[in-house]
Amino acid sequence: MRAGLIGALLIAVAVIAGGFIGNHIIAAVPSEDAAHLVNGERVQAVSADNVREYLTPAQLDTAIRGGLLPAGTKSLLKTDGKMQHGQYEWHDDGVPPGKLTIWVDLRTQLISVFRGGHEIGTSVIVYGAETMQSPIGRFPILSKHRDYHSRAYDAPMPYSMFLTTTGVALHGSPMSSRRATHGCVGLPVQFARLVFNSAKLGDEVRIVRSETKAISAGAQPAGS
Repeated sequence: MRAGLIGALLIAVAVIAGGFIGNHIIAAVPSEDAAHLVNGERVQAVSADNVREYLTPAQLDTAIRGGLLPAGTKSLLKTDGKMQHGQYEWHDDGVPPGKLTIWVDLRTQLISVFRGGHEIGTSVIVYGAETMQSPIGRFPILSKHRDYHSRAYDAPMPYSMFLTTTGVALHGSPMSSRRATHGCVGLPVQFARLVFNSAKLGDEVRIVRSETKAISAGAQPAGS
């Protein structure tokens, strides 16, 4: 099982703060479509089904500095704290139109899809083996292919979104903790479909390997 993004963030904040921090630190915003105060800051609720968490300014700053979240993040989806390969969350109801950003963290083995700063989807991923590592950096989506089939590896790659001219893509993939790709980022097939239908050419995909003090404090990278 893999820790969700909220759990990874709490560990990082706890280590940096020098102690344990419970879930009560994250203040959930009431679900009505109105502005509310969260730790003294005025925020706008966007969801009517109470599926979101709003971070404190200190938590957000820690997450950005540790590479866990992109700048401009406004809310995260609630999860049960653990996600297995093949599981995903997708909730975009009530989230207004906005820039789509896809954030892939190879250390936590998680992908997050943000629209206008609000996380609308998250899933566990598989990624490149040590001999064919997934690249780190910022990549625009260059092309999209709903039913792509790899000629090089004779393998289906449904809902492919290519990031490089050398064949690295986000795409639907069989999911297993023992599985690795040839450099691509593999997603649960139905999650890949949702991302494919939401993303457009030119949308940015950021692939990172977060480095936080949580690692040295005993939190193990996903896949360990």
